[in-house]
Amino acid sequence: MASQVIDERLSDQLAAPIAATDRIASLDVLRGFTLLGILLANIQDFASPTGILHDIPLDVVSQRGAHHALDVAVMIAQWIFIEGKMRALFGLLFGAGTVLLLERIERRAGPELAADVFHRRNMWLLFFGIIHGTLIWNGDILLFYGSFALLALYPLRNVRANRLVTIGLAMSLAGGTLGISNGMGLSTSWHSAALQEQAAKARAAHKALSAEQQTVVDSAVALRREEIQSISETVAVGRSGYLISEPENAKGEAAFVSLVFRSGWCFEILGILIAGMGFYKTGFLSARLSSRFYLTTAVVGYAITGAVVLIGLNHARRFGFSDAVTTEWIFLPYGVEQIAGMLANASILLLLVRHRILVPVQRGLAAVGRTALSNYVMTSLGCQFLFKWGPWKLYGKLEYYQDVYVVGCVWAINIIASLIWLRFFSFGPFEWVWRSLTYWRPQRLIAE
Repeated sequence: MASQVIDERLSDQLAAPIAATDRIASLDVLRGFTLLGILLANIQDFASPTGILHDIPLDVVSQRGAHHALDVAVMIAQWIFIEGKMRALFGLLFGAGTVLLLERIERRAGPELAADVFHRRNMWLLFFGIIHGTLIWNGDILLFYGSFALLALYPLRNVRANRLVTIGLAMSLAGGTLGISNGMGLSTSWHSAALQEQAAKARAAHKALSAEQQTVVDSAVALRREEIQSISETVAVGRSGYLISEPENAKGEAAFVSLVFRSGWCFEILGILIAGMGFYKTGFLSARLSSRFYLTTAVVGYAITGAVVLIGLNHARRFGFSDAVTTEWIFLPYGVEQIAGMLANASILLLLVRHRILVPVQRGLAAVGRTALSNYVMTSLGCQFLFKWGPWKLYGKLEYYQDVYVVGCVWAINIIASLIWLRFFSFGPFEWVWRSLTYWRPQRLIAE
């Protein structure tokens, strides 16, 4: 009975909100920044069926929009600063949070209770991911975080920082390069891309195409025509309301999860989580390294990601962004530019935190970061309602660049709502549910 009382007291103490003086400001700011940035990466999936090979918009490829130059500029900026980088940074922060949580609990209550809380917390996260992906939006990431935390992260908690960073980045690079390329069909795209490039050289030299070259070129054109023609049908399904469109969403989630694991793409996610554990231990994510280090990392990172992205996009453009050439030139080097851009983005923000620049903006980002789960789920619900389920049915109606306007409005709602909420409550609403289920008793929600 006495041990039960002690356990209950420890549980109450551990479940209590972290004091403002004990919070690591850089992690909250980074998490808020990343949560908002993820919407820029996902908005096209919410708003339109015109994305091919993930985030190459048909609006740009087919030059259908009235503001083509603006669409191209948005796409380039998205690929340099957003695509893959925000998802990777979110994973980096989740890995960091794993170490932070376990250190805090082990220090106060020992490893046994830490293991119990950690595994229960991630079992619920896995459950939330299944619900979110199946019933709300089929681009969920929580399922992967919860499952990988349960499978791999706990045994690695005491591994040295440098080893975690090296192993994690190597694994992520392999998964982000070969895994994603495999998921995009690199094995069949390679030969097709080579034939398309040979055909382009033959045409430039005014030579006749071989039968095989002509077949591949015609197939690429036919596939693009089929993609464009299928847009109206996909839009109709998307606007048909929740009950009618939900089965397609659930199928999409199942297909996505299967693809990630079958292709090896899962190692990109797992590697980033492991690297995040190491980066936290080095002090990188808590802004404890030198300003010169962060500045150098940002410059080198943006140089790498900018070069890889611009070369890849330009080459793919020459072939009409055919699936085969796009896979070879953009998705094969995906892991390299993703990691470089992720570290560059983080470094710029950590410089702002170190030197207390734009402090009001940082406060807004930190509020979003403290309520990240709530903002993540509510953003999915809000965007689905705006584009598909609600009365406006904007799905497929906006030009590509106009999606950015929606993102700006959602960001404003995220920041304002988070700041107001945290004036009265200790946790976001979904964070409160998660913590209550983790500790298996309702937590105090009202802020003191």
